[in-house]
Amino acid sequence: MFISPILEAVVPSQPRYKHVAFLFFCVVLLVLGALPEVVIEALELHPLHAASYRWFTAHYVHLGPIHALMNVAGCVVLWLLVVAFLPGRILIVLLLVLPIVVSAALVFTASDAMSYRGFSGALYGFYAAGVIWYWWENRLFAALLGAFLMGKIVLEQMPHFDNTYLLDSIGGLVAVDAHLWGAIGGIVVVVLFLFGAKFNISGFLSPWIVDQ
Repeated sequence: MFISPILEAVVPSQPRYKHVAFLFFCVVLLVLGALPEVVIEALELHPLHAASYRWFTAHYVHLGPIHALMNVAGCVVLWLLVVAFLPGRILIVLLLVLPIVVSAALVFTASDAMSYRGFSGALYGFYAAGVIWYWWENRLFAALLGAFLMGKIVLEQMPHFDNTYLLDSIGGLVAVDAHLWGAIGGIVVVVLFLFGAKFNISGFLSPWIVDQ
């Protein structure tokens, strides 16, 4: 892929396989964003449904191609800023865990009329995890990115926040609660890894601490 060397130039300390995997993931999100509506409705999350495949699939389908494109653009920006610096194994764990965390939180806290599609909740989790991990690369930049993330989440949780501001663009409301729970999930996951590394916990955590 001709884009991979460009990403390597921007984030030179990361191996090519991570960039190739990331680009493949972005393509998958875009393709799934163009699925027929009847298929997407069978994959989206509803609180009325018991725990099922929807808890996972809902995060990889979108309200439409524009919604998918916006999330992919966000993925690219955050990848270049901080997320690419996360160890590959932590990226895989986040990819598997964050959708379940966000879905579980939405099911138990949202109204029965809620439905959810999109990767933004999980993306906030990657953002939060990346900021914590990047602290050892550049503390000032990590602090600025962390402050922006915290400020955005606080603003979105304000009672009078207008979550319809993207309605004309994506055809739905901004899932502010998904953003909050995604960020919390990302923080918990990366802190567990750091805790395991610090105390050299054997078993599940320790083998996954090592980067490459």
